[in-house]
Amino acid sequence: MQAIYFSANNTMHFAWYDTNEVSAGTTADHEAKRSRQRFTIKPFEGKPMTIEDLVSISSNDAMHFAWHIELTPKGDPDYHLWVCTGPSVALGAKRDWYRSRLPRGANPENLRYITSNNNMHFAWFQKGTELWVGRGSSNDLDKHDTHHCILPPEVKIDHILYMASNDKLHFAFLKNGTFLTGSSNKLDHVRPDVYDLEEMRDIFK
Repeated sequence: MQAIYFSANNTMHFAWYDTNEVSAGTTADHEAKRSRQRFTIKPFEGKPMTIEDLVSISSNDAMHFAWHIELTPKGDPDYHLWVCTGPSVALGAKRDWYRSRLPRGANPENLRYITSNNNMHFAWFQKGTELWVGRGSSNDLDKHDTHHCILPPEVKIDHILYMASNDKLHFAFLKNGTFLTGSSNKLDHVRPDVYDLEEMRDIFK
């Protein structure tokens, strides 16, 4: 069992597992407040969905967002970004799948994470060796500017396993069991910065 995505709101951090289970807790212990529960995802155009069909799950205080990219190789464009919303145990129960849009410079290949808070949604993508982010509404992640997010010199984008956001901070959880916090302009280590990596994933042993 592995955590595929993290998300957060202003009261809890969530871990979303490949078993289609979700838990809630803190940055240090993602099961501290609620043990794992099964969750469902609204079928997409009649097709059953699992967490493996998603490119991200994000959260705010009101709801949780499941993000899916539909590839359309012969279309123009050749993909569409979709999102549905609901409570943590029933993604899509509040609002069925609706169309969104990635920010300029982002595409299915370089998109890394989508996070949310009560004010905005954030699409984090890789441009060369740099982490960039676009901001907007759930139906338009290109609504505002895109800009470079500065990481510590020793941290590469490939070191990041998960990202999450709330109204105060953005979080980047690293493969070494530590995490970065900060703004969308700059993320850095702020201690205590250790999270429950061994419980999340053991593939790096």
